[in-house]
Amino acid sequence: MTNLSGTLLIEFLTEELPPINLEQNIGNPFAESIREQIAGFLHDDSSLKVIVAPRRFGCVINGVNSIQKDQTLLRKGPAISMGLKDGNPQPALLGFAKSCGTDWQNLEQRDDGYFYFTSLVKGKSLDEVLPETILNGLKKVQIAKGMRWGDNDFTFVRPVHGLTVMFNDKVIDCAALGVKSHNETNGHRFMSKESVIFADASEYFTKLEASGKVIAEFNARKKLISEGLTAKASELGFTISPIDGLIDEVTALVEWPEILVGEFDKKFLNVPQECLILSMAKNQKYFALLDNNGKLTNKFLFVSNLISKDPQVIIEGNQKVLSARLADAEFFFEFDKRTPLKEFVSKMAKVVYHNKLGSQLERIKRLQQIAAGIASSLGVDENLASHTAYLLKADLATEMVGEFPELQGIMGKYYAEFNRETQEVANAIEKHYYPRFSGDDLPDSNLAIVMSLADKLETLVGIWGIGLIPTGDKDPYALRRAALGIVRILLKHKIDLKSLLEITFSAFKDKNFDAKIIAELYEFILQRAENYLTSVGGYSTPVVRAALKSLSYQFKRDDLGIDKSLTRLDKLLPYLSDLGQDTKATELIQANKRIKNILEKNVSTELGEPSSSISEKNQYDEKLFEFLFKFNQNAAIDEEYKNYFNGLLKAGPILAAFFENVMVMDENSDIRNNRLALLQAAQVRFNYICNFAELS
Repeated sequence: MTNLSGTLLIEFLTEELPPINLEQNIGNPFAESIREQIAGFLHDDSSLKVIVAPRRFGCVINGVNSIQKDQTLLRKGPAISMGLKDGNPQPALLGFAKSCGTDWQNLEQRDDGYFYFTSLVKGKSLDEVLPETILNGLKKVQIAKGMRWGDNDFTFVRPVHGLTVMFNDKVIDCAALGVKSHNETNGHRFMSKESVIFADASEYFTKLEASGKVIAEFNARKKLISEGLTAKASELGFTISPIDGLIDEVTALVEWPEILVGEFDKKFLNVPQECLILSMAKNQKYFALLDNNGKLTNKFLFVSNLISKDPQVIIEGNQKVLSARLADAEFFFEFDKRTPLKEFVSKMAKVVYHNKLGSQLERIKRLQQIAAGIASSLGVDENLASHTAYLLKADLATEMVGEFPELQGIMGKYYAEFNRETQEVANAIEKHYYPRFSGDDLPDSNLAIVMSLADKLETLVGIWGIGLIPTGDKDPYALRRAALGIVRILLKHKIDLKSLLEITFSAFKDKNFDAKIIAELYEFILQRAENYLTSVGGYSTPVVRAALKSLSYQFKRDDLGIDKSLTRLDKLLPYLSDLGQDTKATELIQANKRIKNILEKNVSTELGEPSSSISEKNQYDEKLFEFLFKFNQNAAIDEEYKNYFNGLLKAGPILAAFFENVMVMDENSDIRNNRLALLQAAQVRFNYICNFAELS
């Protein structure tokens, strides 16, 4: 059989596919699965192009052989010592040889002391493996809900009408989802009347585009749309209002994109622009246009799925539909303004927050208590904090937010302004959701920071308190995101995390939560800090853990005035990174690890301060005692970490000499306990700023 080289084409022709995450859910999983399964047929320089369009998916792979590479299989058998006794084969060896289909004399004895069997497996043909390969690829397609059509007993995301499978100029016989393979497909639903027939798999993209008016490659269409939108907006002197995922969704809706310009009545510009932009994007998949000042204009762009002889007809039709949508938004806005913002709050008594945590109104009262409790830490008036927290969730009861939940907070700001609240209050209502995602802005005022912390802390303590703790990749209440938001704020603002959690916990007195959740949440938030500082901050895991361990909830706190807030990490982490590379620090790091091991094995409680008057103490005890109780911590208090660590490094040789010359676990219990207390005191003092045992 001649081994040919060339191009493989697989395309399923379907009804219109779901546009949301079309590439990620359908196109890529299928294509990647095909490539992985036929890896033995591929050249080293093979290439994959994914077919993803509204009515088709599949792949084109260049650099494919028609026959799979031969494979040498090596099987390991029993140990020679077990397989042969006095030159005679034992049952284990005979059984292995039988399973390999050979005599035991044909097995190879290797220097590692085991029998081996080597066999050559001839490569299969592409025709032979492809039918099953395609079926396996379909199993990788992510389908939320399947459809059944005709008399078929199977389901798929949408009905399938055709299957094209070719290797070079040859159709490979396959069948899947009720259709058999051939060398043709349908083009554009409206601009191509005839079937598109392929003479060779390599002409798929060019012929389908030229004859079928379909650009089948997702990224090619996306690039065309993105560049077309940018060019058209620039031509008009505007910029496009960015909406996450909108270009991808539009790309999944069109096979032949054409950019058109529409406009709407300027009267709608009296509605907050966020409402109009979201309505255009969410309902109509339109792109709003902004002027040079970032203000919404009454022009918009949309992507048509065909070239029309009279595009004005399409434009007018889209304008008419949009006008009705914007009229709805205008109605919601005007209707909501008839009700004072405070009255929306009273409606929250009938809205359940969680059946174990009460109504939204109960939640608002907790938010008021928490906000008032933490206000002073940021210099915010308690009454102002309580008042703002009372209005914080009012917009959840409005018609506009009911229609567009994405506008929560934003509409609260507008309605607060309309109700003559101060700009500070209105801004805090909007920004209390910040940061909403990784890289998002932080709240930009102290009042907004108080609201953001109160909201996130209330969520964390409440949801954690009723036992809905995140597990694995399941986090339905986004507690990790809330914790990360708290971390990002506390890295910039000097506020004690333990105090924040205690204030929040007190707002749930009627729920009888176990007090241990304070410590649990404290460590949970520090874990988010570790993830953030390693992934975003770029610091090594040992360095970050060393810094955070001294902030741990269980770590013995002192009364020296050393800052325990996350803000100190901004100065501390760079010094720790350098310290980990300093050879002078090695003795201190190793000694701290040894202290940790000794104490973990021999001490379960605090022993109190060591005594300087214990008899039979030696110079090594005395030197360590003297260093511990004379070392000046002021540099740490003042965050002068360079001076602090330079002084602390002097302890390395002292500890090394102590361990070299002193028996910690002395037979005399008084001496033993005093030395353990000395090590315990050393551990506390050396870990004021970082846990040296974590550094490597």
